[in-house]
Amino acid sequence: MDELVPDVWRVDGPDLRMPAGVMIPASSTVIRLPDRTLVVYSPVAFDDAVAASIEAAGEVAHLVVPSRLHHLFAVAASARWPRATVHAAPGIADKQPDLRIDRQLPDDPDPAWGDALAVELVTGVPKLDEVVLFHRPSGTLACADLVFNITRPANLRTRVALAMMGVGGRRLAQSREWWWLREDRAAARAAVHRIAALPIARVAPWHGDPIEVDAAGLTRRMTRLYGGRPTAAHGSLELSTH
Repeated sequence: MDELVPDVWRVDGPDLRMPAGVMIPASSTVIRLPDRTLVVYSPVAFDDAVAASIEAAGEVAHLVVPSRLHHLFAVAASARWPRATVHAAPGIADKQPDLRIDRQLPDDPDPAWGDALAVELVTGVPKLDEVVLFHRPSGTLACADLVFNITRPANLRTRVALAMMGVGGRRLAQSREWWWLREDRAAARAAVHRIAALPIARVAPWHGDPIEVDAAGLTRRMTRLYGGRPTAAHGSLELSTH
């Protein structure tokens, strides 16, 4: 478990083995709340040793299942930490009928989170329905597929696959799937505005390395979602389609 900043850690899991030998990295973000309990955002396949390292930092009290694509390891994580509250994005019950869901995000955030965490749903893309989590004390945005930052592709086939997805080049980027699956452009643009309003200092993506970036820098990577290009003016973010 690698500490990013005080009270925020990165926990690597096994790479996801895709068809044709493509290997996609996967990492959970762990956040410690002011009450010293832990939030695990988008669980990976934890083994006993990794789980013990997490528990050494505090009690796992919250599990966040953030999207329709990021649910495969949620049942196992809930079984490992049965006392933890399970917070799920829309549509998770359909994907994981055996998963106990205690709170539906973004409409029912836990009062225990207080002001430490903010939740935003990436609207306009219902086939993904991703929820991102913002840790206010550190300025860290934890996300699932919102952006990728894979700087060390495992092999040539992985590099080719990432390039086809639009997230190659060993850089922070957004997958073309957001463009392909977007159904409501106005709602997607509104989601970008909401995320851009957060005082972001870094992003912790599930796929790839954490990166220091502010809200304006992040938004410049999200053109596939809102279908325009951003311009920054006097410290505020404006979106242009010209």
